[in-house]
Amino acid sequence: MKKILLLHGWNYTNYTKLTNSDDAWDNRKEFVDQLSKSFEVYKLNFPGFCGEPEPTKPWQLKDYVDYVFDYLRKNKLEVDYILGYSFGGAVATLYNVMKDPNQKIILISPAIARTNVEPRTSEPSKIRMFFRDLYLKYIIKNKYMVNGTKFLNSSYQNIVRIELIKELNMMNPDLLTVIYGDKDEMVDPYKVYDRLDDEHKKKVVFIKDGKHDIANTHTKELISIISK
Repeated sequence: MKKILLLHGWNYTNYTKLTNSDDAWDNRKEFVDQLSKSFEVYKLNFPGFCGEPEPTKPWQLKDYVDYVFDYLRKNKLEVDYILGYSFGGAVATLYNVMKDPNQKIILISPAIARTNVEPRTSEPSKIRMFFRDLYLKYIIKNKYMVNGTKFLNSSYQNIVRIELIKELNMMNPDLLTVIYGDKDEMVDPYKVYDRLDDEHKKKVVFIKDGKHDIANTHTKELISIISK
């Protein structure tokens, strides 16, 4: 049976202080159970999620890539596939580019293009970051910020504007599968599709009437695509 590593998304309900679960995939349990019929499944929790300890300093996206790399090395584990969901899709994409271009990647609703924010071109000043955090936390009451720790909030701001379309186009298309719901409300799937080259466009599958949480709403269809 082939091995698959699952990288979860940035779901604030899985923040350690909001959940008693030790598994960030508990909210997609049926999907994981069905996937386990075809794959030997491995999972990890990113820092700050479901009891995983937090570093003292905020992380950049590359730190999450290193975290996955260290997990595989520590456990002497070689997996056939890395599956990244939403934010986990961003980590999986950069993992292929930074660590292992031969790693097969499955991306589900990957958060690699930004709809409501401009891509970051430079690091913001500390003053700008301070007022930005106040605005997100107390004015618009962003749930990711209101419920987050200092580490999670700072790390979230470091990754929320990252775009990885260029990196996706760098990957070997033969090792790639990208799956979106055609009505994804969190990530504009067509903003991703339209910016891919012809070979990578062939690797994108759209699930009709699916939104961001297609693992729960279109479980059977999603498992069928992955299994093929």
